[in-house]
Amino acid sequence: MIKFIPISFLFISITLTYLSKNLLTIKISKIIGLLIIVISLVFIVLGILTLTTNRTTIIPGNKPKKLVKDGIFRFIRNPIYLGDLLFIIGLSLFLQTLTGIFISILFFLILDKIVIPTEERILEETFKNEYIEYKRNVKRWGIF
Repeated sequence: MIKFIPISFLFISITLTYLSKNLLTIKISKIIGLLIIVISLVFIVLGILTLTTNRTTIIPGNKPKKLVKDGIFRFIRNPIYLGDLLFIIGLSLFLQTLTGIFISILFFLILDKIVIPTEERILEETFKNEYIEYKRNVKRWGIF
């Protein structure tokens, strides 16, 4: 079940964000939103490319074959989730809606309190001290 939460939540949040567009009136938000969307796609693409290059799963909740610590994963443990979160925020700004901002907060809390801890337990069970050391050296969200 955990593996489908981020994907389905992302789809639902994009839909709700689109349906509630035009609540914000600041036009600069479109430019900032587009910039954030581009940055989010960079995180997502780099994360997926690094995982597939290392021949391990990109499906949340599946048991990984290898602990990936290179590429973008040298700097952040969850680049794809960060990209998803930034995408929702960027889309919200681009569509000028406040709903997406509230959804992004909820999405962050679900990821940070439920999805990621579940995945981290799997990684600790699979890779033991190697993952614990990686966790100690690389922040979950890049900045915290």
